[in-house]
Amino acid sequence: MLQIFVIMRGIVRTLTALIMVLPMVSTMCLPDMPWVKNEINPDAVNPYITEDGDPDVSAHRSGAGIAPQNTLMAFEKVIEENNTLGVDTFEFDVQITADGELIVLHDLTYDSTTNAVEYFGHKNVYASSLTFEEAQVLNMGENFSIDGEYPYRGLRGDDIPYNLRVAKCDDIIDYIEANSNGRKYRYIIENKGEGKDGERAADRLYEIITERSLQDRVIWASDEQDVSKYMEETYPDISRSANILEVFNFYVFCRMGWDLDDLDPTYVALQIPYGDSAAGGIINLGSKQVINYAHKYDIAVQYWTINDADDVKYLTRNGADCIMTDYPQMAFEAMKECQ
Repeated sequence: MLQIFVIMRGIVRTLTALIMVLPMVSTMCLPDMPWVKNEINPDAVNPYITEDGDPDVSAHRSGAGIAPQNTLMAFEKVIEENNTLGVDTFEFDVQITADGELIVLHDLTYDSTTNAVEYFGHKNVYASSLTFEEAQVLNMGENFSIDGEYPYRGLRGDDIPYNLRVAKCDDIIDYIEANSNGRKYRYIIENKGEGKDGERAADRLYEIITERSLQDRVIWASDEQDVSKYMEETYPDISRSANILEVFNFYVFCRMGWDLDDLDPTYVALQIPYGDSAAGGIINLGSKQVINYAHKYDIAVQYWTINDADDVKYLTRNGADCIMTDYPQMAFEAMKECQ
């Protein structure tokens, strides 16, 4: 008899949970409502919310579609062509080396972008396992392809140009600032480190930012919950974007129509995907409802990685604040069609 009671109680609890969750799930998956109008928050003070309705264009991983990602070559190319590219913001990723240097690199390892596996004879060559000097043997353009070709594959030793070697974060920022022609570029910098490596990377990044008085032009980010918490608690004077859990909570509150102030958000921006990258396209993070809701709470909405012109146009018309793309020229031209 007791066993039957326990089983029945479990069934009742399960059904109760489903009754509570299903409305939320169905609400989260509602299709876009194109008749919704863009709304402007007159009380917004967030400098990353664009006032004129034209999103900033950000070179994602320094323009990964036009040059090897996160290399000095890519930054040089964007700077040189910026009269037509219209880039406002540079987005890149950082890792800490074994000797405490902060380098520009997306993955935790060098495997996918360089000749590291060949050179060191094993997989999983972590950025944190090599000193900066040890990493200088790597060709950062090894696996970059354009139009089906690999223009930098096979370069070794002295044949690797300086702008295709592992670069320090401070050197990259100094290059941009020295060649800005007075333009105040913004930076989106993601700390890819985990655990103590992520904290060490945050410490060094904070030094680089503050030494150059760039606090008002940088949004930093981390998808690691503990690292994100460390960054916020240790360096609250640097603006940050929402981490994954915060994005999820934001979206639930948005779709349910709840008051986001109940969560007391401390981030200034959402850096989120659109299209298939957002839960396989099941949810629409690029709708006017999402953007209006964010702006209502003085939060900027920045989208990655938008490499399709129609997506750029859609997000521009919906009020996005920043488009991060591997192809800045494409985004700039698509946005002009929306004017």
